[in-house]
Amino acid sequence: MLQFLRVNKSLSETVECPVISGANALRFFGRRLLYIFLLAYSSIFLAVVIPFDGTYAIGGALIAIVLVRLVNHFMKYFVFSGGKMVVSPAAVELYETGGKGVRVPLDDITYVEVNVLGNLVVRQKFVANAFPIELLSREDKDRVLACFEDMAPRRSARLRKVYDFCDAVLVAFILAMHIRQFIIQAYFIPTGSMEDTLLVGDHLLVEKLTYGPTIPKMLGMDKPVCLKWPWSRAPQRNDIIIFMPPGEDARDFIKRCVAVEGDEFRIQEGHIWINGKKMNEPYVKGGDGITSYFGFPDKKLDGTVPKGMVIAMGDHRKNSSDSRAFGYVPVERIKGRAFVLYWNTKQIFSLDFSRLKLIR
Repeated sequence: MLQFLRVNKSLSETVECPVISGANALRFFGRRLLYIFLLAYSSIFLAVVIPFDGTYAIGGALIAIVLVRLVNHFMKYFVFSGGKMVVSPAAVELYETGGKGVRVPLDDITYVEVNVLGNLVVRQKFVANAFPIELLSREDKDRVLACFEDMAPRRSARLRKVYDFCDAVLVAFILAMHIRQFIIQAYFIPTGSMEDTLLVGDHLLVEKLTYGPTIPKMLGMDKPVCLKWPWSRAPQRNDIIIFMPPGEDARDFIKRCVAVEGDEFRIQEGHIWINGKKMNEPYVKGGDGITSYFGFPDKKLDGTVPKGMVIAMGDHRKNSSDSRAFGYVPVERIKGRAFVLYWNTKQIFSLDFSRLKLIR
């Protein structure tokens, strides 16, 4: 953060602060390399999960700023490794590697600047000397800054608050996007394809741990990767699933899983038959016995469900674009399982929570 300081005339003791070395230096540079890695990952991740074209540009700009600061720290470390900064009532002394240094009398200092690169610049009328204040321990950095007075304390306080706020918002946003992608996500029902189980305007929560969270397709990846945990399981019949159907990468669909891999599936006499057994489906709108291929002449699902595939259908069979239209759903395109319905848009304004329930 850019900050302008002046010499504290009441300084009465000498402060001597050495540049970090050994394990402390390794931790310092290791943390910053890790920060750059996390920033790069977050930029790529956010560019995938949110529809905003400028994510790469913003992330690239932030990474460039951090990289420039890190390069400056590396260069200054080679120059000042083993050096130190001494502030006394008479002068400011800056020592490089090997003991070479410069002494600036306090009376010759016009002002002191902490610049955006993390250097403390001691300015005289025609000369400026920079010292890497970020390469001091946190305690020593505070001791050095205490030797000077802020020339614009209100401005510095405002900038610090803005920086802290933006930093907190950015971290919270990235965490929220990870929770949304890997753990739980809210959805809204825009159509009647799942009536009467789910109605238009219903808001629900989808959990992503049962099947294992999915890492979206990012740079260097051929396709999304579904992580499997010890507690994760494959989709089961009657699960209400959220997925992207084949050939559709812009919208999520919500349907009921009616058949899984290895099932012998057919539609006959208005019913779904699995492995030779007629399925009882009391949740189908209009009553059981109305399922057909009517309106879907090109897709016949009858037969064995292939490995890694499921069949998904809406509960409102006469008003649903489902596997009868787009075919089998690859398991890796399933995002999660709907499990809680918490309100309907038409009811929330009247504080009616009668739709609150577990989804089955």
